Amino acid sequence: MPENRIVITGAGVASAIGLGHEDFFNALLRGDSGVRSLAERDDDGPTPPTGHENDGLWIGAPIVGFDGKQFVKPRKALKVMSREIQLAYVASMMAIEDAGLDSVFPAVADDEDSPASDDGSVRFAPKDIGTVFGSEMLYGPPTELAEAFQKSLDENGVMDESLFGEAAMRSVMPLWMLKYLPNMPACHVGIAINAHGPNNTLVLGDTSGPAALDEAISCLTRGIATCMISGAAGTRINATRLNYRNDLPIAESMADASKASRPFDPTSKGVVGGEGAAVFVLEYLAAAIQRGAKPIAEVVSIASRFVASGGMQLPKRTCDIETAGIRGSVKAIKLAVNDALQKANLTASDIGMVVSHAMGDPIIDVQERQALESCLPKVPVVSPIKTLGHTGAASGSIEILVGVLALKHKMVPPSLSFADSQSAGPVVTKAQPLKKSHVLCLSHTSEGAAIATVLASV
Repeated sequence: MPENRIVITGAGVASAIGLGHEDFFNALLRGDSGVRSLAERDDDGPTPPTGHENDGLWIGAPIVGFDGKQFVKPRKALKVMSREIQLAYVASMMAIEDAGLDSVFPAVADDEDSPASDDGSVRFAPKDIGTVFGSEMLYGPPTELAEAFQKSLDENGVMDESLFGEAAMRSVMPLWMLKYLPNMPACHVGIAINAHGPNNTLVLGDTSGPAALDEAISCLTRGIATCMISGAAGTRINATRLNYRNDLPIAESMADASKASRPFDPTSKGVVGGEGAAVFVLEYLAAAIQRGAKPIAEVVSIASRFVASGGMQLPKRTCDIETAGIRGSVKAIKLAVNDALQKANLTASDIGMVVSHAMGDPIIDVQERQALESCLPKVPVVSPIKTLGHTGAASGSIEILVGVLALKHKMVPPSLSFADSQSAGPVVTKAQPLKKSHVLCLSHTSEGAAIATVLASV
């Protein structure tokens, strides 16, 4: 094993099936679904017009019952936090508490009175703590700019773009833009725990979270930090993101909305959106043991590869489901999986479970199925997007979380099973024991990027 082993000592999650990783994993084991009509959402997001509650566009996986006021301190910070930032913040605080660092953070300089861990042996200087997050474009509700747009109309009611700048300056809250900067989850968490170490944000679509994890590990191995907070937050169900769906096909209407998300089902017509966040605390194994922490899982290897999809080569972005290879890249997925196994000095027979990124897009799912049949034949497969919808930039981190918790509990959680589904292959539909000590978590994008992460029990 490597001399400098990196472990996850804490994890937090905000999802449509639970807040906190224990509730989250128990819901997975029970087969709960977070997919529902968006008529049931209770945030300020858009809801379907009467009579269209179960149309494909209006089916999603919102987090119901979430109120940032219950978690974010000081509360005034909520003024500059979009919903995605709030979710990332909450998941981070959960991860920090799970790692036993809530009494240690916020960190203070060595020459100040510093709180310590329970055994008194740990002190993190601010410069030794870093935050690296995956993110995406954070879109505010159109209503926040409605007044500015109205003031930009000329006497004939036609939009005059030259008026918009001044109108927006007068109509929009001065700190409005801070609510929607992609790098703000890492910044808010860093400020809250007084982290002066590496701070960065990666915006790489569905692979944003795993890429951030990879960079966080690099910060540790390069010696520029001794503790890293890393994760991602995302959504595909806010108002602006719902208006733009030309990159992925939309799921078909369903009388039972919970059955709309159908990864690996060849009859699926599209993707169900969701929202969420997952965050991890990363440390060296030796340091974690020294401070009395109990690691949850070890990150053994990560491999990132890119082979342009058919759409990228054209170039063309489309939600077409008839053109094979227009989205996704079987070559990139194969390269990432094989390279991650090679870096870990493992073979397919060592892997007890694959956490899939299949999403219900028949074009992309075919790419992944072909890659898994080639690289990891007969390895049990779990499909979280079936339960949580596609959570945008958060999806890759949530998939890693599923792998981490499977190792912690030594259980393979089931993917939802529908009687009318034509899904086949090694997709697990009933909870079963995890028989091996390694899992592989897969994330990839429609453009052709892929990241494979190998985790191990500790």
